[in-house]
Order: sequence, then structure tokens, then C-alpha cells
Amino acid sequence: MNKRILWAIVITLLLSILISACGRGAEPESDTTSAIVPVLAVSELTPGPNRLALGLLQNGTPLNDPELRLGMRLFFLDGPEPDTVQAESTAVYRGEGLPFGLYVGYATFDQPGGWGLELSIPREGNTPDLVRLRLDVLERPSAPTVGDPALPSQNLTVAQEPDLAKISSDPDPDPELYQLTVADAIAARKPFVVAFSTPGYCQTAVCAPNQLVLKRLKDQYKGQVNFIHVEVYPFPFGESFQAQRRVPAMVEWGLRTEPWTFLVDADGIIQARYEGGITFAELEPALAQLAAGEPISPPVD
Repeated sequence: MNKRILWAIVITLLLSILISACGRGAEPESDTTSAIVPVLAVSELTPGPNRLALGLLQNGTPLNDPELRLGMRLFFLDGPEPDTVQAESTAVYRGEGLPFGLYVGYATFDQPGGWGLELSIPREGNTPDLVRLRLDVLERPSAPTVGDPALPSQNLTVAQEPDLAKISSDPDPDPELYQLTVADAIAARKPFVVAFSTPGYCQTAVCAPNQLVLKRLKDQYKGQVNFIHVEVYPFPFGESFQAQRRVPAMVEWGLRTEPWTFLVDADGIIQARYEGGITFAELEPALAQLAAGEPISPPVD
């Protein structure tokens, strides 16, 4: 089989896994003749600030265009004026180092319920495609949200298990990521990042790229921010993966998908959360704000 065709099939499968494991497909509100189909790649939305990660399929093939920018308009469908635009924003390419194109925008929902997301997708030589998706904003999601206190989990560290091969499925684990429990990090009263992922058994194929981003940020912000990696499955990882047996911290944090990354301030309050694939370009500005004790705002592109 032609390698290009094989790779396209692999990417399609990866995005399909992302949709089922890390999020869900969002159905258009009405019929559309657009050949581009957006897929919401997050599993839950909550009142307050949210990160909207999207995949794009064109004729069944994931798009991976770094120059593409998506206009976003939000509508509150459960209110008296469902056609009134509540907010506008832009989703930009965040696929660097990931196995598929990912487009990320930010939105703040002021209440739970049904919301409409209208995407304006540029088409070369044509007018933009307009596609609407329905978003269900939960009153209370499973995972902790921005503004919640971090949960003081007792995740496994080298103090309890010196063999890193039994702590992490990362084939090249960095010992510095396994020095602290989340409870330790909260007690230290220092900003920290905690990443829940399984590089060796990731169903969305983004855990290993995420781990590279985490290590790079750790090296840059060493001394200013603490970094923790929590493996999703207990050792032996393969058996736990087959049985879908997860570590206690995953249960305590209410995490039903993986990976997740949380940025926590010196007071132990979650300032940002990222579900699924992350990139250095998206996280580095947030880490600079976290290290400086400043509120975290979406990156400006």
C-alpha cells in the first residue's frame, strides 16, 4: 500500500479514537452541504472559561493546515434570544508535534445549558463555510474546573517506588516528574503543573507528545514551577490497561478520559485545564503567567 495512503488511514483512525476516547462528535444543528465536518475533541464543558479543541474532517480525512483559522460565534440556545450572538472568538492551529491537526479556541459560558457554536471555515476561492454545532454545558462536570482547589492526591513517587519503570509507562521517564505528590505540591505553596497521561497506552495518541512538551516546560521553568506526571494505570500497566483499572488519583480527580493537564497556582487553585493534546506554543505563555502569579489568559495569536 502507498505510504501516503497508509498514513492518511492511520491519522483518520487516530482522530476517530480521539473523538470516542477524549471527547465526542458534535452534530450540526441543521443540514449542511459543507464537505468539512468539525468534531469537538473535549468530553465536557462547564460554566466559566473553557478550551474548545476541534478536529476537522474533509471527505473523511483529517485536515492539518497550520494556516487555517476558524471564526467562532456563540449563541445561548436555551435563552429567549437563541439567535443573538453572545460572544465571538477564533480557533487557531494547535497541532505542532501532534499526530493530527487540532484547532483550539477559548470561550466563556455564563450559564449551563444548550449553546450553539457557529464556525466560519475559510475555503480558498470560495465564501467561508458556516457550520453550527450544539454544545451542552454541564452545571457540574466530572473533572475539576478553573477556580476549584486541586485535590491533594497521594500519587506514586520515587520515594515509594525507586524503579521508574514501575511508576510510568514513559519509555524515557524524567525522574524530576516523580518527586512530589499532588499533596506535596499544594503544601509547598508554589505553582505547579500536574499531567495525567499514559505515554505507553494512550488511546488518543497524544500522551507521548504531551510528555515531551511537559519535559521542555519543566526544564525552562525549573525552580519557578513544580511539575508532576501521574500515570493513568498502575503497574503492571498492560494488565491494568486491559482491565481499565486506573490509579486512585484519576478517580479522585473524576477523570474519565486521558490525557489531562492542570495548571495550579501557589494557593492550590486550578487556573487552567487542558483535555487532550497540548503544544508548547499554547502552554508556554500560560506557564509564564502562572510562574509570575498572574491570571492565565488565552494566548494571543
